[in-house]
Amino acid sequence: MEWYWIVLIAFGAFVFLELTIAACMFLFAFGSNRRAVDRLFAQRQADPAPLVRMRFDTKSYMDAIESERLTLLSRDGLKLSARFFPNGGTKKAAVILHGWHSFPWWDYGKSFDVLYNAGFAVLAVSQRAQGESEGKYLTYGAKESEDLIGWLKVLTERLGEDARIAIMGVSMGAATVLIATGKELPRQVKCAVSDCSFTSVKDQFRSVTKNRFPISRLLSEFYARMLARMRYSDARPIDAVKRSQTPTLFIHGEADDFVPYAMMQQLFDASAAPEKSTWTSQNAIHAEAAMTNPEQYADAVLPFLFRHLGEN
Repeated sequence: MEWYWIVLIAFGAFVFLELTIAACMFLFAFGSNRRAVDRLFAQRQADPAPLVRMRFDTKSYMDAIESERLTLLSRDGLKLSARFFPNGGTKKAAVILHGWHSFPWWDYGKSFDVLYNAGFAVLAVSQRAQGESEGKYLTYGAKESEDLIGWLKVLTERLGEDARIAIMGVSMGAATVLIATGKELPRQVKCAVSDCSFTSVKDQFRSVTKNRFPISRLLSEFYARMLARMRYSDARPIDAVKRSQTPTLFIHGEADDFVPYAMMQQLFDASAAPEKSTWTSQNAIHAEAAMTNPEQYADAVLPFLFRHLGEN
């Protein structure tokens, strides 16, 4: 066999391997993977860990109090779902957005209690391709931020034009919130809370893979554009916050090694918000800031919300 055939075959095998790794990365990171997620959460029901039990207690609490199911048709034709907890007819509301392959009750396993018991109505959104919302692919805030703007319109119709709204997210939900703050938001939105957002989808993939598979990471965007119909450049909270006119509280767990703790400072420094502040949760790993230090969380978040949404 001539040498150039050996080179071509080797090159073809290399390209095939990289495309295969990229496809696996894409399906794992972007696919809805509902069966695997359902199996995982079914297994967690028997987990005795205190923070797991706290989350399931919150789920029971949410299931026991008054709520109603709301729906939204996304711009690309998906039927999205959320639960609205009216809380005595108050005009103050928090929209809460969960993270990657998760649920509101899981990521807000203590903070839902903090918000609801403080008198806020809560709209708990199931993000696209997760929970009861339709969709095959997550987009790391690119399309979810447009969904959020749709939910804000739904919530305003439900509460009235004098509604006062905070948008709050954890992990990918926080990225969704920050990307939305770079867009034109309804005047009813008074502030935002970002809990452990990443700076960009590329930065997050680089961190998770420990900077390995650079070519496959690059090629994975090809699948994202072709199947999820999104560009990585649309999932960059670090760019969106530069346009923000929404007062924002940035939260992060100091022991978070999934979304690196340093990303919070990068987002804070880049933010053009007219008011911005930070609160960090000691010893908290990813998406567990409120549950690890619930009293300190309440002391940081509630005054911020009351300042912008009012006490009554």
